[in-house]
Amino acid sequence: MTIKVFGHKAPDTDSTGSALIWAWYLSEVRAQPAEAVLLGTPNTEAALVLERWGFEMPQIIADVAPGEDVVVVDTNNVAELPDHINEANLLGVIDHHLLQGGLKTRGPIEITIRPVACTATIMHQLMGEAAARMPAPVKGLMLSCILSDTLAFRSPTTTPADRALAEALAADLGLD
Repeated sequence: MTIKVFGHKAPDTDSTGSALIWAWYLSEVRAQPAEAVLLGTPNTEAALVLERWGFEMPQIIADVAPGEDVVVVDTNNVAELPDHINEANLLGVIDHHLLQGGLKTRGPIEITIRPVACTATIMHQLMGEAAARMPAPVKGLMLSCILSDTLAFRSPTTTPADRALAEALAADLGLD
């Protein structure tokens, strides 16, 4: 069964990009078939980022089915998720927002919530050495997520980890 990876209902750059990044990681590194999907039309910036890095817009879904395998990124707020999220088989949550509560699972799951400015930063940390396997378009998505969520490092939520990763990704991609 293919795991659906998605963020919140109003897909911004981090929510859209992080779903694609984590679907790549699950499929290519962990050998767990996964696909990124969206819960709405991405905002203008997210759509431009998809085009810039050569990604097709993921399928937009309205809800999830009971028992369907899912991973949630860039939120843990049930108000921002499909109506039937608590009937799905939630496998994990990766987020950088405050813990909201309200999610119910069928068993123990992987939850990572860290105080950084961007979900993509957390994903890079979770990938460890496997992050070196990211192709340039995935690195570009990750860089775009960080620049967006940190407001190009102007946000007070920006951490040294976000900045260092963005600079490393830019260098890998030959960008200033």
